[in-house]
Amino acid sequence: MLFLTCIFLPPAFGAISEKTGLKKDFTIQTNGYDFEVETVANFEINDVKLTSEDKKLTFDITSSLENNFAEIQIPINLIDGDLTLFVNDQEIFPQIRKNDKISFIVLEFNGTGHNAMEVIGTTYLPEFSGVTLLVIGTAFSVMFMSRKLKF
Repeated sequence: MLFLTCIFLPPAFGAISEKTGLKKDFTIQTNGYDFEVETVANFEINDVKLTSEDKKLTFDITSSLENNFAEIQIPINLIDGDLTLFVNDQEIFPQIRKNDKISFIVLEFNGTGHNAMEVIGTTYLPEFSGVTLLVIGTAFSVMFMSRKLKF
């Protein structure tokens, strides 16, 4: 019994790792679409706001730890391209991985208290993909040719 107590008691009452995070999801509504931004962080994310003109997401965060860690998933249909991140107007250089649906950002920064984190992209809501433009172009060509040939 003493052996089991020595093994299980310290982790139960010990400090939580600074890399442990809480998951929080935010729904960003823009132009009639809903996008889910998913976060896991060892700090509190109070709110996320989109500024569509600047292709920017602003995260309002509060941290009680000096070493901050977060993972963020942003749909590429919301903002995409070359992503740039700033914490309190200072650029940071996170790891960014992408697939055909999301940008997955892993970042670390130092500082306690209230902070603002910005994720800035180069594209916002790509309404018309290359395939869509091809289909629209083909449809107009067919309509033009049918009128010309009077089908």
